[in-house]
Amino acid sequence: MSFDLTPGEDLRQILDAAETMLGTHYPVARLGEGQVDDLAPLEDFGAFALAVAEDDGGAGFTLVEEAQLHVALGRHLVTPRALATAVARRLDAGATVCAGVAEGEGWLALDPDGAEAILVRDGGGLVLAALGDTTPVEALGHAMPMARVAPGADNRRADAATEAVARLLTSAQLLGVATGACDLAVEYARTREQFGRPIGSFQAIKHQAADMAIGIEQVSALVDMAAIALRDGHEDAGFQLSALARLAPRVALANARTGIQIHGGIGFSAEADAHLYLKQAHVLRQFLGADDIMSHSAPLTPY
Repeated sequence: MSFDLTPGEDLRQILDAAETMLGTHYPVARLGEGQVDDLAPLEDFGAFALAVAEDDGGAGFTLVEEAQLHVALGRHLVTPRALATAVARRLDAGATVCAGVAEGEGWLALDPDGAEAILVRDGGGLVLAALGDTTPVEALGHAMPMARVAPGADNRRADAATEAVARLLTSAQLLGVATGACDLAVEYARTREQFGRPIGSFQAIKHQAADMAIGIEQVSALVDMAAIALRDGHEDAGFQLSALARLAPRVALANARTGIQIHGGIGFSAEADAHLYLKQAHVLRQFLGADDIMSHSAPLTPY
């Protein structure tokens, strides 16, 4: 199969406007200041109605544009509540939603403050349930609050179409994390000096940065292919999504780790933002869940 992966004018305008909005309301530096994300700017931007038909009050774009928007959200390390909200809207959920993952006999809610419902990744897929009583837990030094919660009694399991959207958007955010980690590392390598020279001039650093860029290009192409295949109901859509779900977390984690290595000792500290990308990659990887690449031979319904 062949796809045209050239970004159109509409997509470029969306991403330019999104970058301005994200740079204003969600600079990565906010996490070091302990700020908790407010989704109101994303609501005002129309981020959760981008792929909704105009007749239904949305912007009338497709999953291709929505996936690219979530790449930008990943670069800015936006709370997983944004991802959960985008997916939950497919289930007609009007409540405020947080993301969650299964943990033993219970669930672990990610950034649950103010949420009325939780979209959880458990062994059987995605489940949307009312958010009950929560018990806060220490969150590994990340600014993101976390809490344990008992599984809800009244819940709704996502269908195959919603699961496919969730895999795509989560992988797109992982691509954003990989890109953000690379950008931060390259910028640091340009300014940090050793032996009277920027460390970016050293061959070892160049090789690391090149490997990061190659991984980004691989995942970027696969995000585009998976989004187009899912949008058009191509017979390979399931396989493309599964391949993306396998590659995206590997590249995100590798780039985040390499970014910390380029920063050196300060990369592990709260003084630098490099460690935030690694933590976000782990969070998104858990929400993405496991996937069997050989189980997606049947075509998916066009979205």
